[in-house]
Amino acid sequence: MKLLTKFAAGSMLSLGFLFLIASISALSSLQDKDNNSLQIRDARDSAIGCTALGVPLVVGGGCLILGARRQNRKLLSQHLQSTFYNLVELGQGRISVLKFAKEANITGTEARQFLDNKAKEFNATFDLGKEGGIYYYFNI
Repeated sequence: MKLLTKFAAGSMLSLGFLFLIASISALSSLQDKDNNSLQIRDARDSAIGCTALGVPLVVGGGCLILGARRQNRKLLSQHLQSTFYNLVELGQGRISVLKFAKEANITGTEARQFLDNKAKEFNATFDLGKEGGIYYYFNI
């Protein structure tokens, strides 16, 4: 489904931009001073038609991309929550930044920020281990 969404969004954006470029091209032909009123009307109608097709395609493609990004963030958040709760349970309330980063497949900075937020949320404490790692202690 992700591949289909990406393809649809890319196609919509490409077609939309092509129509918008055609609209600009039609409007630029109005700059010629030798055009008669029929040519001007045709160029104006072409510009309006291309704009009417291009704008909805660009907006639709953008909405598909934003929706996919929102869904991806939600899945990542669920994955981080699940990994966090599993590690806290396995460690009987003790979790290290390195272990969480490794299990969640995120950077150490992201892991530390996530654990800092959870520590504030659950009133957890943290300590430096003998090896130099940061450990968070959550009351279970």
